[in-house]
Amino acid sequence: MLKGGVIMDVVNAEHAVIAERAGASAVMALERVPADIRKEGGVARMSQIRIIRDIMAAVSIPVMAKVRIGHFVEARILEVLGVDYIDESEVLTPADEEHHVDKHDFKVPFVCGARNLGE
Repeated sequence: MLKGGVIMDVVNAEHAVIAERAGASAVMALERVPADIRKEGGVARMSQIRIIRDIMAAVSIPVMAKVRIGHFVEARILEVLGVDYIDESEVLTPADEEHHVDKHDFKVPFVCGARNLGE
């Protein structure tokens, strides 16, 4: 259970192991800090599959990963990979500003903020 724990952002398996040893209750797999990617004019999207797999193989705590708002294909990829939670995240470059991923179509739970029921 994640209650009372810390979810640490990590960019590789080594950082994930450090986070787990330090008592993190879960890790969020990131390729890079999304704000840095966007500041440099890039598109912040789902982390590389290899990075996510490496992190999942390295730790026993839950692994989360981010998808762009509205990008159901990224979400489906993460579900197939076996991540524990998917974060449909506003910090990544949105794929669709109006239509969010239909979370009812997935078995893996989502973590996301919402301003209204449509999100």
